[in-house]
Amino acid sequence: MRIEHTGDTLRIYGVRQLDAATANYFQDKVTEAMTAALRHIEVDLSRTVFLDSCGLGRLVALRKLVCGRGGTVRLLNPAPPVQQMLELTRLHRVLEVVRDHQVAATPA
Repeated sequence: MRIEHTGDTLRIYGVRQLDAATANYFQDKVTEAMTAALRHIEVDLSRTVFLDSCGLGRLVALRKLVCGRGGTVRLLNPAPPVQQMLELTRLHRVLEVVRDHQVAATPA
């Protein structure tokens, strides 16, 4: 997993699994990377092959973390099984899901 800061946005890449075995590590690393200036979090899920309820819980926790700062959480390019999980749980209505063509159209 790789984490980068760009302006007021924290970008997370390389999440292969977000499940019971990895959720605490994920949350710890994101919490360590957070600064007072960060308002937005983007999580690239294009290479994520597995997402369970623990992983979904961590994504919702990120939303709660930045919502108080007036920020957003964007899930970028979720792989098909991840997209399916987001839709089954209706979290695609709570968390912003952005596909490739939308990322390219969004100003930096």
